[in-house]
Amino acid sequence: MVAVPISAVQSISLFGWWKQPILTLSWNDVKYHHFTWRQLRSLGLPPETLQKLQPDKHEWLQRGGIQVSDLVDMTVFPVNPLTDFGVDLAELWQLHCPPPKLASMGIKMDHLLAKGMTPEIMAAFAFSLSDWMELDFREAHVGTLSNDDCLRIFLLEKKELTRLLHTFGSAACGS
Repeated sequence: MVAVPISAVQSISLFGWWKQPILTLSWNDVKYHHFTWRQLRSLGLPPETLQKLQPDKHEWLQRGGIQVSDLVDMTVFPVNPLTDFGVDLAELWQLHCPPPKLASMGIKMDHLLAKGMTPEIMAAFAFSLSDWMELDFREAHVGTLSNDDCLRIFLLEKKELTRLLHTFGSAACGS
C-alpha cells in the first residue's frame, strides 16, 4: 500500500489533535475518513501526489467525494467529464474551461457530439475555429452543419471552412 508524506499541519487538519503524530496518508485513510479530493487539495496536496496515492481514477470516482468542478483539477489522470463522470453539455459549459483545458481532460469533438452537441450549443461555447480544432474538430464534422451554422459559429462560409480544414488536415498528415 502506498502512503504519501504529509506535514504536521496537514495531519492535524485531517486527523485532529488526538491521533498525533501521523505523518503519512494512505488510500485506506482517504476511504475510511471520507476525505474528498477538494479537501486534500485545499491542504496543499498536489494532484500528482494524490495520483500516487491512488493511480486508478475509477477508484476516486467510485468512492465519491468528487464534484464536477474537481474534474478540472484532475488532468493528471485525466478524467474525462463526459465519458468518465457522465456530465452533460450544460454542466461542461458551466465549467467555463478553455479548449486547451478541455483537451487535457481528454475531451474530443466526437465525445461532444455523442452527448448531443448541436450547432446552437457550439455557438454558445463561443470558441474559435482553432479552439474547436484543438478538440479534434475536423473536415468530416462540417458535413452536419448548414452554411448558416458555419457563418454563426465560425464566421466562415461552409465551403471556406471545409477548404481550411482540408488544408490543415493535409498539412498535419504531411508533417
